[in-house]
Amino acid sequence: MAPETFRRILITGSSGFIGSWVTSTLTKRGYPVRGLYRRNRMPAHLEEIRRAGAEVERRDLTVREEVRLSLQNIDAVIHCAALVRDWGYERDYHTQNFEVSKTLVDEARRAGCRVFVFLSSLSVQGFGIHRGSTEEGPFYPYVSGYQRTKKAAEEYVLSQSVPGFRVTVLRSGNAYGPGDSTTFYRLLAAQEKGIRGTLSGSRVLTSPVYVEDLVEAVILALENDRSGGQVFNITSGEEVTWAQMMDYCAELLGVRPWFELPIPLAWVAAHLFNRIYRLLRIKADPLVFPYRVAHLAWDYNFSIDKARRILGYRPKTDWRTGLSRTVAAYRRFKEGRNSFL
Repeated sequence: MAPETFRRILITGSSGFIGSWVTSTLTKRGYPVRGLYRRNRMPAHLEEIRRAGAEVERRDLTVREEVRLSLQNIDAVIHCAALVRDWGYERDYHTQNFEVSKTLVDEARRAGCRVFVFLSSLSVQGFGIHRGSTEEGPFYPYVSGYQRTKKAAEEYVLSQSVPGFRVTVLRSGNAYGPGDSTTFYRLLAAQEKGIRGTLSGSRVLTSPVYVEDLVEAVILALENDRSGGQVFNITSGEEVTWAQMMDYCAELLGVRPWFELPIPLAWVAAHLFNRIYRLLRIKADPLVFPYRVAHLAWDYNFSIDKARRILGYRPKTDWRTGLSRTVAAYRRFKEGRNSFL
């Protein structure tokens, strides 16, 4: 589909890392876009996207009437907004990840939208031995409300896919790139303080995806009529270990981080912190928690054959190139310059 075939495309989470990249890229390519954000103040990078031609609105998607207003004159939705934290409370995940997704897909279908693309995560397949895992599994027990609520949201939105209303789910790998202040910039900052970002060497496989490649997958899903009712894994398609990535980041930063925990000790600490934080109802992230430990303890490598075959997805950015760009953006970020886009 060409950009002119859409009246307007709604993108949720436009102030976030992935959502801002999706909103900016589609705007630059001539798609009519309406980006949503929830923060009290519009971020500077989103203001730049608005000046480039996108409509930008502040909406609270937990309020059904605001969802309806945001869907006026919309015929496609890209749902990027989510509570993306490795640790948190079940009720918050349920509200932001399941209830918002349910309301949005229900109202989008009612408003006459034709396409709904849902950004999910490979973590919905759980943490265990993943070596070339497909969309069909294997699946392992969950350690986080994030995983549970994203999987529930996947199942619900897919159940709404019918002729005339095409729903597609993209399970993203570990997305990274310029502007990733939530996850990757924190890892880089930790390395500068001597923390490796690994456990017991972390010689397990991981599944990175550079943000621009993920955006290309979103556009392919938006335009491909064969994607309806389907789930696709989206990664860089490379075999790389977490240790390789962290060591390369340290090299780019010019630091030699040394501190890491052995996995058994990390598990004990994670469960202890988890209990204490929940007992005291602390909202800040613990120093270590089960989701993060599980993520670094097991191979986490997934096949993208289905996305290649049906969507025509071809990732272009290898992990070394992607990390070089990310570290350069991180340096700009530390200097107070815009590290997005």
